[in-house]
Amino acid sequence: MPKRAPTPPPADDTRFFTVVNPYPEQPYLALDDSRTFARWIACIIGQEHLLAFYHKPKSPNVVLIETLKFGPDFDRLMGEHRWRKFLKKPSPVELREVSSIFPCTLTTTRMVQKAGTSRQSTLVVR
Repeated sequence: MPKRAPTPPPADDTRFFTVVNPYPEQPYLALDDSRTFARWIACIIGQEHLLAFYHKPKSPNVVLIETLKFGPDFDRLMGEHRWRKFLKKPSPVELREVSSIFPCTLTTTRMVQKAGTSRQSTLVVR
């Protein structure tokens, strides 16, 4: 019986980041929240660089974002983002909230899929 052809290596053209305590909280539950989350990230790195975001039901306060590997300066994306600095009229609770973004340990789309995440397409409508 002939051997199966080896699976080609995945394209290495994307990069993943982990967002802890995203704005809005649990953006994958409602379509409007998904759009708001995508707009927030797109404001930082540009709409053309944001490909998708992923969530894992067992980790409700963590979202993975998929971006193009080469693009804007990702140093602006990484780090702490205080909600009171980018919201126009934050509530008293939102004044204390902070999102943290850092590089993800999962480096390929296949690794992200194997981790049990669900993909959400980015709908950035202005």
